[in-house]
Amino acid sequence: MNRTFVAIFLKLTAAVIVIFTGLGCAYKLSSQVDALPNQVKRVHMPVFNNKSTEPGVEVYFTESLKTEAIKSGLVQLSGTESESDAILTGVINEIEVTSDESVIEARDNAYLPNSTVLSTQTKVTVSVSVSLKKKNSSEILWSSDFKQSRYYTPPQVTLPVINTANNLYNLSARRQTLETLSKEMMQLAFDRLVDNF
Repeated sequence: MNRTFVAIFLKLTAAVIVIFTGLGCAYKLSSQVDALPNQVKRVHMPVFNNKSTEPGVEVYFTESLKTEAIKSGLVQLSGTESESDAILTGVINEIEVTSDESVIEARDNAYLPNSTVLSTQTKVTVSVSVSLKKKNSSEILWSSDFKQSRYYTPPQVTLPVINTANNLYNLSARRQTLETLSKEMMQLAFDRLVDNF
């Protein structure tokens, strides 16, 4: 009986190894297919155009996309357009910051005025366009639009001793949220670019 159990165990182990080896090979094959459109190898990437009212965020998105390109090993970044095969540009179309509908209404007027309402979450929504254009041409090799949201906790008024309702906290939390969004969105953008999706 022990021999039967051992034989079944060995067969199952061998089957699992074959399956995982096959998956590994499939992954390697698919990753080798990934490439930029028109087999572009050198890309110039200027700073994103920022059409939003949030100053400086174009740096987050530009650096995040450059990081994805470098990590991929599929493309080299060139300092000038003349040294590149194509130009990868981005536009931050809009950044919308809205308070969520979940609120706290003040009931104790010892610390807050009557009927004071505090938002418990702030939603940041970013809309970005990214496109790959052939050098010295108006031909668009690839383009896509991205829109993504993320929440952060806005300043909360509690006790006078523990009071986080200040502009610096709010600005810092919003900027961290935008930086995180830039990383997530540009990872998705580069993945779509190399898959030509």
